[in-house]
Amino acid sequence: MSAPTESTSPSGEPGTAPRRSSRRAPRRPPPELVVAVVLGYVTGVVQILAGITVMFGRYLPDTSAAERLVVTITGACVVLLGLFVITIAAGLTRARRDARVLVTVLLGITIALDVVILIASPDLWFVLVDLVLVAAAITVLWTGRTARFFAHSAGGRTG
Repeated sequence: MSAPTESTSPSGEPGTAPRRSSRRAPRRPPPELVVAVVLGYVTGVVQILAGITVMFGRYLPDTSAAERLVVTITGACVVLLGLFVITIAAGLTRARRDARVLVTVLLGITIALDVVILIASPDLWFVLVDLVLVAAAITVLWTGRTARFFAHSAGGRTG
């Protein structure tokens, strides 16, 4: 028979049982949320490229000085909107409720801009595609497993 051995903890202290961590493993975001984040990133990049393209419109020969100013400011705003969408979308996978609301607001602004563009130029099919993708991203953020993912989170700032 062997002699009983004294139990030791992972730190090497005799006579103490190993401690369990009170932290739970972080929950993984549902696949739908990952798709919404990717759509947010794609929308942001497309907005940045569109804003740069709009800013190049100031160099067209038939634009007046006042139109150049408006075109430049509009292009800069579109670029900033794209940067905001990318930045805030990064917080979605960490179950940040404020990020979900902000992304929804920014994507709502994108929808409004797309509608204005479609009214002005109804033959731009890619704007319609962008409109559908943005509406899909908003729908995914507020329905199904994604909504439950945010409902079960603490909602606080996690980093």
